[in-house]
Amino acid sequence: MSMRSSAMATADDDWIDVAEEFCSPEEWVVLVGDEGSMAAVFFGRAAASIGAGVAAPIPIVGSAAGAASARRCADDAVAPAPISIAGPGDAIAASRGRVLLSGPWSRYYVLDPSTGERHALPPPRRTNAHDAAIACDARGGYWVACAFRGCFEIYASSTGKWREAPSAAATAVVPGSTASFGGCVFWKLAASPGVLALDVATGTTREIAPPPGCSDPAALWQLGVAAGHLCAAVRVGGGVELHGLGPGPTWKLLHGICDLALDGVDLRPLRFESDSYEVLLRVGERVVALDVVEGTAREARLDGAVLPEDDGKIVPWCRATSTLLV
Repeated sequence: MSMRSSAMATADDDWIDVAEEFCSPEEWVVLVGDEGSMAAVFFGRAAASIGAGVAAPIPIVGSAAGAASARRCADDAVAPAPISIAGPGDAIAASRGRVLLSGPWSRYYVLDPSTGERHALPPPRRTNAHDAAIACDARGGYWVACAFRGCFEIYASSTGKWREAPSAAATAVVPGSTASFGGCVFWKLAASPGVLALDVATGTTREIAPPPGCSDPAALWQLGVAAGHLCAAVRVGGGVELHGLGPGPTWKLLHGICDLALDGVDLRPLRFESDSYEVLLRVGERVVALDVVEGTAREARLDGAVLPEDDGKIVPWCRATSTLLV
């Protein structure tokens, strides 16, 4: 199925993309975008950058505001410089500018793509985690949480050690659905439509009700961080809604686009992280960062790289900001 020709046209010099067939896993190259914006997506050992400028908007039925905004942003776009990073393993999660990689024999690595800095973690006491997540703070510290049967194991960079946090819900989390915000890691739950929050400092958990309209197991939605909120991007009809959590355990509609003119192309929310109102979407075999306020999109060009069928294996990378986790 094809998209309208005016949608998401991006200049060839706005980004650099790298797939496994073009380089070895130890020679990834990504583009560093503006501070606080999504700069790349990782999938396995491949990466594709998201352009620093804003491309032509996804067509929005009945709206001309997005097109005007896209023209203004495109005029101001500045192409960022490429940066090389190194390290083994497959990307599985990201937070505040760092990417968590999973390697053989239950080994984990934490990378900062903007500097190339890499840390190898000691292995957890258990093997074959159900899923893993990373949470970073504004002072450079981080935690890695692995979900095992009956417990979480949590690594703290401040101590260099793992500790155990018993939890019957650990194996109920949906792999590849994590978002990190406010000292917690959040997962969608497989056994219920809710969200599990793990406090990485205390090891305690709590369950949160799903966003509006997401109680149906068939609902298409994903967790993320946007504009200083823990959020959920929800597919609603032909459009997308962005719901923020709080105050308290209540979801509030922040913004929405009622109809994207995609001509029948499949649209699914992905994990996302941004200081703006951008969400990450899979549109057919494309990946785009969509600003739900401006109606503009920035596309990750893959150039032959094949996206995984499992959306949970697509990891957004955002440069560190002061508002994503305090």
